[in-house]
Amino acid sequence: MLTSLSGRSFFDLSSDYKAVQLDEFYFLGKHVNFSYSDMLIMPVFERKYFINKIIEDFDRKQEMYEKQKNKK
Repeated sequence: MLTSLSGRSFFDLSSDYKAVQLDEFYFLGKHVNFSYSDMLIMPVFERKYFINKIIEDFDRKQEMYEKQKNKK
């Protein structure tokens, strides 16, 4: 097994990356109902794509809400 000078395995993910990954899993599981196993095998670029699409939808809905609110 390859190890770095810090003693970590070459293939270990940092705890920061793992926390970000779990946050993404939580977000997609909550808002899109993806299963944990689906997200584990999903490529990173797909996960990021879905997250960005959801954020775009939230932003669009917020803009519509603000427009309706200002009409009143």
